[in-house]
Amino acid sequence: MRLVHAMSRRFTVGFALAAGCLLTASRAADASSLDDAVVYSPVQASTLVSRRDLRFELGHVQRGACRLTFLAHRASGAQPRPVAIISSWQSDQGANVSVHRLVPPPEGDAAEMNVAMLEHLYAWVLRQDPVARFGFAEGTLECEPTKDNYSHAEFLRELARLRQDAVARAGHPGASVAWHVVSMAPAPANRASADEVGIRVMNDQGAMEGASIFFNRAPHSGCVAKSRQDGFATCQLVDQHGDDEAHSEHDKVPVVATFPGEIRAGRFLLPTTLVVQPAP
Repeated sequence: MRLVHAMSRRFTVGFALAAGCLLTASRAADASSLDDAVVYSPVQASTLVSRRDLRFELGHVQRGACRLTFLAHRASGAQPRPVAIISSWQSDQGANVSVHRLVPPPEGDAAEMNVAMLEHLYAWVLRQDPVARFGFAEGTLECEPTKDNYSHAEFLRELARLRQDAVARAGHPGASVAWHVVSMAPAPANRASADEVGIRVMNDQGAMEGASIFFNRAPHSGCVAKSRQDGFATCQLVDQHGDDEAHSEHDKVPVVATFPGEIRAGRFLLPTTLVVQPAP
């Protein structure tokens, strides 16, 4: 069973994050002041979420050039209560995303709510720009650099670690399917062909065979490969629009490798990404 819910884009790399940030510190510190401006809708369904009975919703607000995304829990008959606020903005260094975790709402068990929040955050972050930088905000919702500077894959691993810690504290009965982190590393570059791409995929048991890896390079080149017994997956990028010559600078653009996730033998093999920089 594939976790393709979060990775429908395969050969189109379209990254759209808000640019800059005009949110003031006084306004950012009080999430409740934004309640009237937020319109909530149900979160996208994900097999990563173990407690389907807990209702979570997403809301968005644009403050100047800073985009705030609210992850909220809605108890029966109540208004949504934010459990995390994510800010997205553009800096001179590129796209940025920071996550500010709030105190779990009083309704229900706080430990269970924390597990569910982290599962929803993982699913949401998975759908974000893989070349962005990520971090955790503390005490502010401003679109400003955090002390953390995670890559997409690193941030997903950190969320998985936090979720596992939360599961241990909660004794979470809904988490009978264990999460297992999958990691990828670049394969040796083929300097004779900038279109040949490859990675090595690993899990906690070693090299991972039979994993489907999707490769994308902007604007619209891609290919799919399955990993061999040694964990290596390689393929040749193909321009989906058939206009390779129109993109003479394509070999200077990073390639995004995506493992969409799997369930094997009752274990979640977590979806993840790797940004492979072009050879110098």
